[in-house]
Amino acid sequence: MMRLHPSFFRTKTAMPKRAARFPDTATMVFCIGAQKAGTTWLYEALRASPQVHFCRNKELHYFDVMAGRADLAIANRVKMAAALANKLTAKTGPGNAKVLKQLREVTDLLTIYTGEPGDHDPYLRYLLRGYRAQPVVCDITPAYAILDAPHFADMASIGTAKFLFLLRDPVDRMWSQIRMAEAVEHPDVPKGDAFDAACAARAKMLIEAGRLPRIERADYERTIRALEKVIPRDRIKYVFYEDLFAPETLDDICGFLDIDAIQADGARRSNPGRDAAIPDDIRHGFERAFARQYKFVRKRFGDRVPTAWHSAQRA
Repeated sequence: MMRLHPSFFRTKTAMPKRAARFPDTATMVFCIGAQKAGTTWLYEALRASPQVHFCRNKELHYFDVMAGRADLAIANRVKMAAALANKLTAKTGPGNAKVLKQLREVTDLLTIYTGEPGDHDPYLRYLLRGYRAQPVVCDITPAYAILDAPHFADMASIGTAKFLFLLRDPVDRMWSQIRMAEAVEHPDVPKGDAFDAACAARAKMLIEAGRLPRIERADYERTIRALEKVIPRDRIKYVFYEDLFAPETLDDICGFLDIDAIQADGARRSNPGRDAAIPDDIRHGFERAFARQYKFVRKRFGDRVPTAWHSAQRA
């Protein structure tokens, strides 16, 4: 009979984890913005650069969750982990392999939330996995736009971070968001009059409820004021969606990041939504709801505001 050495039963002291350290030679970059403002296209463009490091997930939802502003994001990830665990079977063989791989990916992502308040080590360990000395490390999470000045200051402490903030004409952005939501929630509604009517009905409901001016990720003024309260202007770049796909805009972004110029297909759109013409009454309702945003952006950026912005000249 085999005997186990007594040392086998002794409790071994776990070696403390080394604190994660952001590379001294890299710049942390956060890209924020409203939904349907071009962040996915920019992510795909920057991902092609050998000088930019991304982790496996485009939207990490770390700082917004830790700030208590995105409970749904972490709840959905926990729900996904539980659903995958429930798919496991008590059988040997390759049957569980795919589910286990997916479960590992979700649980690895959930580790970013395991630090104490102010302890970003779990986030940095996940973010820097696979890092190969690139000069830029990027986290593109548009929802960070809802955060407040103290949160931006905390983010800025990581690698003396820079910020990219993408803005899109409020009317076009809202109409694009509505079309996307309708297509996701009612995929069986055919393109055409029925889909157009459904989008218009949803938009009318939002206008009549008075909810549009309170959409946090569409409140450019609040985000810009919060950013500029704690972040030096030379570490913030504002990019208009309407200009984003031009080669010179991408060159300008690369210059801001201090990386070599990259090529991207400006004619391609990421996650294009279904087409639907916006009715005039909906357009006017949106313009009234977002009048404060138009006025602020025109005053803040002047001639930089694209002429395509519906109310830029009238605000």
